[in-house]
Amino acid sequence: MKDNKKSMFKFFLKMLFIFIGIDLAIMLVSYIFATSSYYAKYGQDLIMEIFYAVAVLIVMLLFNNSYVFTERKGKFWKSVCLGMPMLLIALINFGVNLVSLKSFSLLNFANVLALSIFVGIAEEFLCRGWLQNEFIERFSDDKNSVIKSIILASLVFGVMHIMNIGQQTVFETILQIINATALGMLLGSVYYKSKNIWSVIFLHAFYDFALFLGEMNMVKDCTYGTPTAGIIVVNCVSIAIISVLWIFSALNVLNSTNFKEEKVDKKRTNIYRTIIFISFVLLFIPFEELVPNYGKYKTCYNYVETEELKNYQEYYPHYDHYYIEAKNTVSKFDDNAFGNNMEEITTDEEYLISFKLNSNHTVNVKNENTTYEVKLVIDEVENLELIENEDHYIVIIESLENNETIYYNKINKDDVRNSKDFIDFIANSFTTYPVPELTMVGYVTIENNNIKYPYFYSMYGDEFIIKNENLYLIR
Repeated sequence: MKDNKKSMFKFFLKMLFIFIGIDLAIMLVSYIFATSSYYAKYGQDLIMEIFYAVAVLIVMLLFNNSYVFTERKGKFWKSVCLGMPMLLIALINFGVNLVSLKSFSLLNFANVLALSIFVGIAEEFLCRGWLQNEFIERFSDDKNSVIKSIILASLVFGVMHIMNIGQQTVFETILQIINATALGMLLGSVYYKSKNIWSVIFLHAFYDFALFLGEMNMVKDCTYGTPTAGIIVVNCVSIAIISVLWIFSALNVLNSTNFKEEKVDKKRTNIYRTIIFISFVLLFIPFEELVPNYGKYKTCYNYVETEELKNYQEYYPHYDHYYIEAKNTVSKFDDNAFGNNMEEITTDEEYLISFKLNSNHTVNVKNENTTYEVKLVIDEVENLELIENEDHYIVIIESLENNETIYYNKINKDDVRNSKDFIDFIANSFTTYPVPELTMVGYVTIENNNIKYPYFYSMYGDEFIIKNENLYLIR
């Protein structure tokens, strides 16, 4: 028995590294084919998942796992109902998110649906159809060893999500791994009892689709800031509750499975179902309301979609110091004249306004002629850009505060003055745009158009511009 446990653990480690390697390789290769696809919401992700699903099916056939398609299966809907808690949560999310859609795009809807289906196909064939079957065939000869096999296969499935650490915090990734492992146990139990791979594909795909639907009006859509102690507690409690729901739902399915060595334990079934009911109810308690400013922890991005932008050129100046240097004609009355002798005098006034990015990641605005200077109330500044157009300047500041924010200020050239009020006006007239995590900030020029537009490139491959005071996603 000890040798069997040792062999099982070695096989677990082996498959863990193999699966992470497969996941990474498929992601890298599919990303090469997907980087130019922005036809719809999650268009790039869809191409990656199609490639992923095809690759997984080929791997399964090479390892002689074709019996997944031919083995005797339980009835589809009866098998789906074994995962009833998961199905109910998916239905609730689907209804809420569908009603809350502010706008509807058939292309985006179809894209999200297809993405969910291919995620379900790829991950269920890989983790249940191949991995779980490998564990059970090698090491499972009784109920306890079957449960261990399902747990280990689910743990591999959960740890695979460590690949998302580049797109989210370590804290979020750990919670996702825990949740995915527990959910994998439920899907694995449903598959073991029903032998119907299509039922778990449906559960997985519908669950993801219900969640994606809430983000259909956004792209790569929300990020999370640094969690406070209260937020950590609330998120851990929420993950603990839903993980308990998944785990005991899995145990309930396995307890209703007829193993050779024992009969169905009705007393244990009642205990499992009671815990399932309690945890299901607890999910709907709004624990986040107990934490002040919990809503600020999550930032979502509002933008205006535009048609595909063609023939544009990007520029990335990236200086720490910029100047507005101008000369305007100013009219005023002679202060030394009285009555009918008052005359209007016109003079040329020169302006030199500077914007400086400091080493402590703040920005100062200064009138170099009068020496009046203001420090902007913006912290964690990453980039400063000054864009000059024919009749106006645009100041762009990228700040890492509140996840990531763009500060935007449009200054008309005719409004530039040497007065203290003008510098104060600049400092207090920035518009903010929450944005996804950015890798590049600059501006673009469009063919046959002399205007320069602020331009942002996110770590997810999305491109944005600010045009007519709106944030546009470039298609």
